[in-house]
Amino acid sequence: MGTTGVKELRNIVVFFVVGLILIALGWWLNSAFGERMTVSRLSPDETFRASLTEKATGFDRNFQIRIENLITNATITIFRSPDEGRPYGTERLIWSKDGTKLLLVGRHFFVKEDLFLDNGDQLYFLYEVPTGRSWCNSAEVTRFSPLKAIMIEGIDFTEPVRLKRKL
Repeated sequence: MGTTGVKELRNIVVFFVVGLILIALGWWLNSAFGERMTVSRLSPDETFRASLTEKATGFDRNFQIRIENLITNATITIFRSPDEGRPYGTERLIWSKDGTKLLLVGRHFFVKEDLFLDNGDQLYFLYEVPTGRSWCNSAEVTRFSPLKAIMIEGIDFTEPVRLKRKL
């Protein structure tokens, strides 16, 4: 093999190695700083998927709630949080049985009003799918109407949502 062939082979190897390094770097950056889904729940009729996703920054925990229409493939972001709710995975999304309302509850939110459930979770965010209206119990978020205990009365959820009685 002549010097031209060796140079071409070396260029191919260098190009290949640099390509592998760039792919590995992209994968690492996405896993280190990309999004991760920590909670997901299908609506009772399985036409919507609600998910809680967050950036994997390691500093602040700013999550968002998205609803994906599984028929049209349209996705909307219905809520962006302030830095709260650590550690991730301590919250739950709960659908109403008719699929018209979505409730976020959790243990580590900074709330305006103590709205504890029997299991220790706090009511945090309520979304009405048909109208797009939202209510939030965050001490920091002011762009939504406040979530009040009376708002969940009469809603039949897919799992128990019972407020703890105040003594």
